[in-house]
Amino acid sequence: MSGSTPGSVQEVWRGRPWILPYVAIRTVLVVLIAVGALFLEKSIGILDVYQFALPVQAWTWTLLAFFLAWIIVIFNLLVLRFTNFYVLRVDSLEIKVGLLTTKTSVIVPTGFSDLEVIRSISGRVFNTGEIKIKTQSERDFTKRMLKVRDPMRVANLIRDVMARQIVKLDEGSSGIK
Repeated sequence: MSGSTPGSVQEVWRGRPWILPYVAIRTVLVVLIAVGALFLEKSIGILDVYQFALPVQAWTWTLLAFFLAWIIVIFNLLVLRFTNFYVLRVDSLEIKVGLLTTKTSVIVPTGFSDLEVIRSISGRVFNTGEIKIKTQSERDFTKRMLKVRDPMRVANLIRDVMARQIVKLDEGSSGIK
């Protein structure tokens, strides 16, 4: 368990979406497609052609286009990483979503209903997954924790926290309420 600041409830686990394996996969795919495009351009014979009346060869434009494509492909993963934050405390689970405007959901054991772990094939390979948590309320809410590293371990930690009995002692008596 990690330490806590004075006056706060002790943290059991904290995390953000784990995007490293997805960045690596997308990078490899963009590089492979770029190499294929450059090979195609070489076989057609346009690698040394100047385009757009600028002193820049065609292969430079191809690499620039694939670099921009890589930036776009990685950008949504970076946004996901910086806009989602999860904190499991000994008495609750907090899910924060957002960058400029954040929405914080706190799930306490009394509101906890169900937990589901979803792992795709790539999630099983890289040990990541999505955790869906259903809450008990007038409306059925489902909270999602995306791209969680080691989702089975985190799900077990959440179950341990949410399955605890909540006992409240009255200060003036020794009885349990």
